[in-house]
Amino acid sequence: MKSFTSYEELENLCEAMIKDFFRQKGYTNVLCVDIEAFVTEYLGTPVVYETFAEEDPGKIGFLSDGARPLLVRRGSITTEVVFPPDTIVIDAFLLHEQESARKRFTIAHEGAHHLLGRHVPVQTNFAAAFHNEYDNEQAYTKEALREMLSINESFANRGGACFLMPQFLVLRALARFNASKPVIVYEGKVLAQSQKLLVQRMADAMGVSYTAFFNRLRELRMFEHRPIEEYVHSELCYGGEHNAVTNS
Repeated sequence: MKSFTSYEELENLCEAMIKDFFRQKGYTNVLCVDIEAFVTEYLGTPVVYETFAEEDPGKIGFLSDGARPLLVRRGSITTEVVFPPDTIVIDAFLLHEQESARKRFTIAHEGAHHLLGRHVPVQTNFAAAFHNEYDNEQAYTKEALREMLSINESFANRGGACFLMPQFLVLRALARFNASKPVIVYEGKVLAQSQKLLVQRMADAMGVSYTAFFNRLRELRMFEHRPIEEYVHSELCYGGEHNAVTNS
């Protein structure tokens, strides 16, 4: 499929929208985007919660086109429901406190699908869209894999990340937690424990998972890359020279 947008364009558009939302709400020094308020109030897209009964348990979010049914369980009854167009449906198990980061990213992902449907409709050819978490042990049909790995899913993932972690907020987090210094990463994506704890603190403050925030730092090129030997010798104190001093 031909792409009619780019990651750079999507980054700029999503960040501008979050900044505009913050101005409307009067937010000045926050780190965590109220993503449900953003999609419902700013995008005008309602969010509802249902217990999904789809065959693929990885399907946890859904943006309705008003035609494609969603299989849900209400009490003891499993039924197909066609939701009004532009309704975001989230699997109710994500309401558990420990699933907060997944819930927030799923809402952001579906919100990004909604944006893409308006921004580049010729590319999206809008139809109902699932947020589907890939499971190595799940057997997928060719059609399911094609949908999961499509260019629109890739752009929706990037847009969702930008809604939750726009560059200006990531920079604000680095300023607050690390004196605006980049995160140090050694060759092979190796991080010292101090840097891992730093990433986790910033991720918690922004309401996202460690992995999501780590990937966002990579996308925004906010790592300071260093050779792996520096970590082995200076941080882990291996290599012989430290032992020689100790044993002398």
